[in-house]
Amino acid sequence: MTAPRPAPTRRNVPSLRAAALTYRVLVRQVVTPGKLVALGSLGALIILVGWLVGITAGDRDRSAAELLRDGAGYADGFGLIILVPIVALVFGSSVLGETREDGTLVYLWLRPMGRAPVVAGAAAAAATAALPLTVIPTALGGLLAADSVSGSGDLAVAAAAAAALGTAAYSSLFVLLGLLVRKPIMWGIGYVLLWEGLAVGLGDFAARLSLRGYTRSVLSRVGDIDYGFDAYTTTTALIVLAAVAVAGLALAAVRLNRLEVD
Repeated sequence: MTAPRPAPTRRNVPSLRAAALTYRVLVRQVVTPGKLVALGSLGALIILVGWLVGITAGDRDRSAAELLRDGAGYADGFGLIILVPIVALVFGSSVLGETREDGTLVYLWLRPMGRAPVVAGAAAAAATAALPLTVIPTALGGLLAADSVSGSGDLAVAAAAAAALGTAAYSSLFVLLGLLVRKPIMWGIGYVLLWEGLAVGLGDFAARLSLRGYTRSVLSRVGDIDYGFDAYTTTTALIVLAAVAVAGLALAAVRLNRLEVD
């Protein structure tokens, strides 16, 4: 009698390949026409209102410094407080949350892949979908609100950098939220409106627990112009935003590893 053949061992998919596979699968699924139209319209509205703000401010013969401060305030108030977290919430919370609900996640789950690469690929997919919809309106809205005066180019670059970093951090945070709770959009909107929108005005300690304080610091520092913000240093802002992104991904990987996906 011949000895039975041993069962073939399943080789784990290398981490980079697993992350890339997850990214390719989820980026196509998370980007839907409905989301693009709704969020693209919100971004277009922010650009339009920024243009109107710039025209109105220019008619009042404000100085260049005042216009730059207005533009920075507009990019902060409408881009970093509203647009960036909401767009990141829609894509971040759905990239694994919705796939878990509709059963798509099981196809990734059955592959011999580590959970950390799956989460990293999912967060990259969410950020890829969100970045154009946050960076362009925030930068262009701030530029137009400043009436395109001298120095507004630096403002646009700073607004783009702040929006990009904020989008990455929020996306990681909301990927975790999508795995923790049902109906993450409702929880996320509550967080964005009640905490991110108010924390900066509640004192220094509360501001330190809000991502908004760090994204607006990037806006203030990268442009190298006094926008009138009480900002953290660029290094502090970058470290905190990166730490939030990494912590969100790590906790999401732990949560995903404990979930039963069917």
